[in-house]
Amino acid sequence: MTKMYTNQKLMPAPTAFPTINTNTSNAKTNIIKYDFEVSPNLGELKEKSYYGSFSFNSSELTGKTIEFIKVDSFDCIFLGVEYSKTDLLFAEVVFRDGNFLGLTASGADFSFICGFFELSEASFAYNINSCFGAGNLTFSLRKVTDDKALVN
Repeated sequence: MTKMYTNQKLMPAPTAFPTINTNTSNAKTNIIKYDFEVSPNLGELKEKSYYGSFSFNSSELTGKTIEFIKVDSFDCIFLGVEYSKTDLLFAEVVFRDGNFLGLTASGADFSFICGFFELSEASFAYNINSCFGAGNLTFSLRKVTDDKALVN
């Protein structure tokens, strides 16, 4: 998996109509999907890696200030357990002035922490049977070719 520690700037696509389209059946979605790798460097899980992915609709992105966009899908296998979006307490993608800062999400035993100023600050933390640990995160942007793949 390619490490992506440079900020990735996503800007909203220009629209010809300044009005908001409330008819969701005709609204175009801009699905963005990221793959991620968790590499624990502290705690019992040190030197193991875990993988997953998430997607979101970037049409909500304005490119201004700090933005939190809910994930549409989430998939990860952590300690042999498959996690999906429904297993998370919350999950949002974070941007600052259009720069991708990572994922902020939490499950029963782990959390994803976004960067504050840069993507390289993003991290992963876990608590398994009162054994705490942390790790690095790397993200890889995946090209999605099907705009109709939005998961509710």
